[in-house]
Amino acid sequence: MSKRGKIFVLPILLMVMTGCWDQDSLKDARLANASAYDITSEGEIKQTLEIVDDSESQQGTSGNEVHSGTGRSVRQSTDRIRAKVTGDIRFFKYGMILYGNKLAQNDIYPYLDVLYREPDYPTSHVKIAIVDGEAGDLLHQKRVGSILIGEFITKKIKSLEELCIFPEMTLETLLPPMLDPGQDFTLPYLFKNEEEIDARGIALFHGQRFSGSLNIEQAPLYVIMSGKWNKTARFVKKIHPGPSNNPRNYITYEANTKKIKRKLAVKVAHDSQIDVNLHIELPVTIVEYAMNHLQEKETIERLNRKLSDVMTQDAELIIKTLQQSGCDSFGIGRHLIAHHPDLWKSLDWNQQYAQVRFHPEIKVTIVGSGVLN
Repeated sequence: MSKRGKIFVLPILLMVMTGCWDQDSLKDARLANASAYDITSEGEIKQTLEIVDDSESQQGTSGNEVHSGTGRSVRQSTDRIRAKVTGDIRFFKYGMILYGNKLAQNDIYPYLDVLYREPDYPTSHVKIAIVDGEAGDLLHQKRVGSILIGEFITKKIKSLEELCIFPEMTLETLLPPMLDPGQDFTLPYLFKNEEEIDARGIALFHGQRFSGSLNIEQAPLYVIMSGKWNKTARFVKKIHPGPSNNPRNYITYEANTKKIKRKLAVKVAHDSQIDVNLHIELPVTIVEYAMNHLQEKETIERLNRKLSDVMTQDAELIIKTLQQSGCDSFGIGRHLIAHHPDLWKSLDWNQQYAQVRFHPEIKVTIVGSGVLN
């Protein structure tokens, strides 16, 4: 085709390709930034939505509404909320989903099923957490300072993931372990402390049911033990006898997360006894130690031994809690399925998991002590 012909055809193509006739306009959309699910005393699902007016946000202002609806299914509760508001409700791709702990003690999958089946529902960036108490109560707070409640909770979870206090999880990455018979999962655990939204720790799941929790002090070590650590992990330990209110008896240190080494080995004996060796090399930097003397080699060596013993004991307690809760979040069952399939078929894993012998070892090495030393 000649140059003149191309110039003639181009305007015609632009007129024909003006867009799809069935495009989905967002002009009247209402943005659901966060949702919460609880179970009522009658056994119905109570859904609470934080709805942000998209037209207002484009004008530089921010406002939200919080509405609730009940139903026998998630979709029915959503439809009842839709009947109360104007415009079409859409879900924000960086949104937040909360589940009350009473609801989560049941099989949590039925409350997630519709979200995975809905083609327009975002999953890859949506955060999910468990709430100690009514999840909807957190959204009814509406704001924390000048920040809308959904955005605040999302930012809080992301920041605590970076500190290794919460495991990193989205709606998308939750699905594989939730449907895997050889792998359990954990989620962030929140609670409302008067007017504050605080971290309770880590919610443990056995299958698809909330079965226990780790507290906030145990959380960073658990995340490291799981092999999915993030940017920073900080620990505070009492290593000297004396009053608990004396800061001289404590030491604060941060893990050098880029140099952590973790090795997990699963061994099956002839009598089918399962042993798990978990070895972690944890290089740390001292950030606070009022007793000082960190320039002395003997002090460093003594602290290395003391912190290694303390952290190993903490690891043993974490594993005991996991086994009591039936939470195989390290995927020991998945290893057996892959490498010992005949044994796996013969096991009642719900019973056998508690009999697994774990042998954790945390080796702490001080590699830095601040500019003071």
